[in-house]
Amino acid sequence: MNPIEIIGYTASILVAISLTMSQILKLRVINLLGAITFSIYGFLVGAYPVLFVNSFITFINIYYLYKFYKNKDSFEIINARDNPEYFAKFYNHYFSDILNFFPEFKIDDIDKFDTLFILRNLRPVNLVVYRVQDNNIAEIILDYSIKEYRDFLNGKYLLKVFKDINVNQLVTKTENKQHQIYLKRIGFVKNDFNLYVKKI
Repeated sequence: MNPIEIIGYTASILVAISLTMSQILKLRVINLLGAITFSIYGFLVGAYPVLFVNSFITFINIYYLYKFYKNKDSFEIINARDNPEYFAKFYNHYFSDILNFFPEFKIDDIDKFDTLFILRNLRPVNLVVYRVQDNNIAEIILDYSIKEYRDFLNGKYLLKVFKDINVNQLVTKTENKQHQIYLKRIGFVKNDFNLYVKKI
């Protein structure tokens, strides 16, 4: 296989991977890389229609990425208990995915905890179940984001929410590898008791 063929296969793989992304930002970034690579391939082999189309796709991706970074999302919270009907619909709709991340969570225990929705551009994208202990430590029982919005921005906003109510430390536990990566990315540290802890 010569270097030009490697470029062509790389471009194809990048485009294919981009189409598997559920997060729009990841899709745009990987698709941009694929389009740029395809443009280079088209130029090298003299396939100018390939070069033209992928150059156009490149500019489209750059435009939407620019809009994404320029237009900041708005965040706010609402109390999930004040919206029991919607809470039930949300939970039932995402039940299997919630169970994948939080298999020990039981909906029957919900009255023991505080619950909130994080709204992102007025869309409920994150459900948080927690309890605040007397020492201003919050135990997070459930912190579930829907697939399209798992980009760490919800977590960063949640840290601000807890800081505003004078919580100084967060504690949670999980065996889910993907959730462990998320926790580490936003600053949680695993302690000797297999708990993930973050001071805020």
